[in-house]
Amino acid sequence: MNARRTKIQISFGGKDATLDVNKYLGSLTYTDNDKDKADDLQLNLDDKDGIWLNDWLVKNNKDIKGMELEAVIVQKNFDSDGNDKVLNCGVFYIDDMGFTSPPSKVSIKAMSIPYTSTLKTQKKSKAWENIKLSKIANEIGAANGFKVMFESKFDPVYKRLEQLSESDIVFLKKACDNAGIALKVTAKTIVLFSASDYEKKKAPVKIERGITSISKANFGTSFHDAAYSECRVKYTDPNTKQTFEATYKLDGEKKQKLEVNEKVSSNAEAKVLAEKRLKEKNSQEYKASFTLAGDTRLVAGVTVDVLGYGFFDGKYIIESATHTISKGYKTSIKLRKVFEETEKKEEKPKATGKKSIAELAKEVIQGKWGNGTDRKNRLAKAGYNYSAVQAEVNRILL
Repeated sequence: MNARRTKIQISFGGKDATLDVNKYLGSLTYTDNDKDKADDLQLNLDDKDGIWLNDWLVKNNKDIKGMELEAVIVQKNFDSDGNDKVLNCGVFYIDDMGFTSPPSKVSIKAMSIPYTSTLKTQKKSKAWENIKLSKIANEIGAANGFKVMFESKFDPVYKRLEQLSESDIVFLKKACDNAGIALKVTAKTIVLFSASDYEKKKAPVKIERGITSISKANFGTSFHDAAYSECRVKYTDPNTKQTFEATYKLDGEKKQKLEVNEKVSSNAEAKVLAEKRLKEKNSQEYKASFTLAGDTRLVAGVTVDVLGYGFFDGKYIIESATHTISKGYKTSIKLRKVFEETEKKEEKPKATGKKSIAELAKEVIQGKWGNGTDRKNRLAKAGYNYSAVQAEVNRILL
């Protein structure tokens, strides 16, 4: 049976370099981030034969800076069943190249956003009016040659949103942060998504102490500015003076209360934002990191079940994953704990079934409550104020 091993498939400027990369590879490091930060790929290559400086990076490709680089990691026979596991790292753009000697080594660093892209280099000023966040993202994507995936049920509408001398990616990230929506740029695509939706997905991977091949584990807690049981969003429009307010509360132990003053245009929008801000804060309470045997399944945004660590057991979501291939293959991940938090339902007042004074007075006049002492006793037994009812009877009859 074929042995378990790891191979790299890679291309420079659209030309397949797989054979040469695997032959001269010192190390490959791919870092996948779940939001905010761009993904990156780093290569260290042996150049004792001059194949990189003289051939691949000169003869075959004249323009090195910004050159497209595509990489795929393949775990051959991963489960010893003859099948392969594949991790498509995506499309990158060479941002930096270096050379050291002796021995002759070439280093290449590439990012998921090209350094020449107007998405991050060109500053713009524009007023966006009467528009949804999804449409802003689509217009920015189209203007910069990127596809857009909008994976959030919440899609805020803006009467007016100012982009003031900012690059498109900085402006869009700020709008997403304010809306509680995550943003990621990968494989020529701008992805906007709800982190909480990813957290709800079933964990496809288990990391279990004593069973999983773990070389290092680390856990930590932070209760400062992280343990909240409710959040109130309150905003007053400076033009209309109208105030919008909503509170999101969690079931369970009463902890700190988070106060937020951010622009919203309705109470419903305030409620959505309150939930997002509360969960963002609480997500920083428990953190973990692992270094494990290489596993292509471990990528940013994937949930894992952590077992065998007692107090720290639970469901976690990967914030970043670094895959390193050198003499072997290892994966290092950073995670935060997922809390299955549920909103506290406000108890509705129970209906008493009692009648109003006006209703009772009409019934008394109709003879339904008897006369004299009998009427007084019956009203008192039913929980009513006899004097108030009789006063209303007298008012009607006199």
